[in-house]
Amino acid sequence: MTDSLWPKLRLKADSEDELIAAYRQVYLDTYVFDEQGNKRIFTDWTGAKITFAAGAFDHAFTKAQNYRLGTCVHDGGFDHERARRILWIAEVLAASAGTIQRYTQTKKDSRGRDKKRRTYVVVDESYVVVLDDPRKPDKPFTFVTAIPANPSYIQTEIKQKAFLAETKAGG
Repeated sequence: MTDSLWPKLRLKADSEDELIAAYRQVYLDTYVFDEQGNKRIFTDWTGAKITFAAGAFDHAFTKAQNYRLGTCVHDGGFDHERARRILWIAEVLAASAGTIQRYTQTKKDSRGRDKKRRTYVVVDESYVVVLDDPRKPDKPFTFVTAIPANPSYIQTEIKQKAFLAETKAGG
């Protein structure tokens, strides 16, 4: 596929630190706080409420050298490919284009407790958005990460370990 469903954001800066700061600002302005500084609440196509924490940027837009270990340690530096797709997250939640599969899954957290997750897979792009389910029913989901994923990861880490709850044709 030569064209993507949505455009990639390609920011420029004089240094890597300035580039990371610029992408961080896009994340904060788009997902975390509105123009008045209030916390943004997103709604996906199912009506689920979603919040984004400011600190999630560091996890969501950095690489883990060995994601298969599942330690959540991101030691591989800033991920330019993830950052270029930063605006795709809102498009996925809105199901604005493509075919999106929504999965539910229970995983163990770092303390060994069960944690429910909602995972969106954009079939056309091999792009994945992950949310943690709320601990209380009246609270919103929370954003965890968004990654361009290879087909092997989608097959072994999502399709084999999660339940396909819905397929949505966007647009």
